[in-house]
Amino acid sequence: MNKEERELEIDLLQLTRALWKQAKYILLVAIVFGILGAVWSTMFVTPIYEASAKMIVNNRKEDSLYITNDQINAEKNLANTYAIIIRSRDVLNQVIGELNLTETYGELERCISVNSEKDAAVMKITVRHSNPATAVAVTAKILQVAPGIIVEKVEAGSVKTIEGAYVNPDPVSPSIVKNTILMGAIGFLLTCAVIAIIFLVGNTYNSDMDIQNDLNVAVLGVIPSVESCGKYNRYGYKYAYGYATVEKKQTKVKEAK
Repeated sequence: MNKEERELEIDLLQLTRALWKQAKYILLVAIVFGILGAVWSTMFVTPIYEASAKMIVNNRKEDSLYITNDQINAEKNLANTYAIIIRSRDVLNQVIGELNLTETYGELERCISVNSEKDAAVMKITVRHSNPATAVAVTAKILQVAPGIIVEKVEAGSVKTIEGAYVNPDPVSPSIVKNTILMGAIGFLLTCAVIAIIFLVGNTYNSDMDIQNDLNVAVLGVIPSVESCGKYNRYGYKYAYGYATVEKKQTKVKEAK
């Protein structure tokens, strides 16, 4: 191990010790940040509710008695096309007009997502809104308006509702637990960073080993403090050689031997 690697190992060890000494403060700051995250999520963030519904894509002819793989694949492809139409201006502007919504097309379009179920010709329509009644009303109106516009635009196949509009009574956002953990982690990392910076920019030698490693000189001797030289007699009093500080409980007396 060369000199640079040894110095790096010593620095990391000392940094770890410095962090461990301040562990209670690091934990305290993390707890405070976590509490702030929970309070912020509870009192200052508007809850968002989610309503959803499902529609199935049908591309079969009325006189067809059998379902082929080509028809299934075509229905899956049509599901992606229908998803784009559902979020189009023709559909959403009609929804806004019939429900007398205050949102613009762009605002409502950002609240709606349409996803195709895996390996199935089924679309899941999801609407997120701060008002649960509005979320479920928009979802139900899309189920009513979209099929006619889809048939008109595509002129092939059809869509049918297989699961009506349903709103989750619990808000999906914000997540109090997630925000609490996230803010706690931020407080933890921030405190560790501050302690590490103070340690790295500090210019105080804490031991004789620091002097030897930094200045590359030998330490001839170390002067101990009075406290480190003190001993306790059989009566429980602490004393030192020469001029001593005698203490027991809350009483402090200085005397010279």
